Amino acid sequence: MRFFQESGYMKGYRLKRSHLLAAVCLTVTLVIGVLVAVAGANETECIIVSNLQNLAWKTIGLQVFRIVTYLGDFYVWVIFTSIYSVCAYIKSRKHFDTAIELAVFLIITTALTYFTKMVFARPRPGCPGISVYDDDVISSFSYPSGHVSRAVGAFAILARGSRTKKSLAIMAISLVSSSRIILGAHYLTDVAGGIFLSLAAQRLTSLSLPLLKSKIEKKMVRRAR
Repeated sequence: MRFFQESGYMKGYRLKRSHLLAAVCLTVTLVIGVLVAVAGANETECIIVSNLQNLAWKTIGLQVFRIVTYLGDFYVWVIFTSIYSVCAYIKSRKHFDTAIELAVFLIITTALTYFTKMVFARPRPGCPGISVYDDDVISSFSYPSGHVSRAVGAFAILARGSRTKKSLAIMAISLVSSSRIILGAHYLTDVAGGIFLSLAAQRLTSLSLPLLKSKIEKKMVRRAR
């Protein structure tokens, strides 16, 4: 009896912790957006964008970053998640659960990113002396970075249970984050906002999965009857 009470207590604690973390990360995302809008630090951030782009141009070139930035692309993740889900459904229940979590995360983070972009409507970097190497930036807003928000959470989900995978995920997230600045698509604060938004989306995903599984199980029971 004590075991079940402790289990229930731990479950409630984890739920409260997830709610708190989601609220904190969302708050930080909004605070950064407000500070950017009020302070108007675009000129200072343009210096960062320009310096990073010049450094990349003089060292390894920009083509590498034009490739790695696709690791955060919406359509790339939609295609990957679809293929991963089909393969996981055939081979492994464990991997299928991961695929479902990844799909739910992408839905949540895309919705949150779109809403936040509409709220702050921050223009893309228009820094003098830099070149923009992303065709998609013309028709969308800057804050927060959608590429970063997708990459952070998606790689974190896929990297669970393996130190090697976690190390590779950190490398991939770092490359995507830096590529968005180097390619002139985002400011540094856009990347920071994308990271915190992604962390919030992860927490919301973990909270929504039990409810989703419960509904699916109920439907299966009804059909069995």
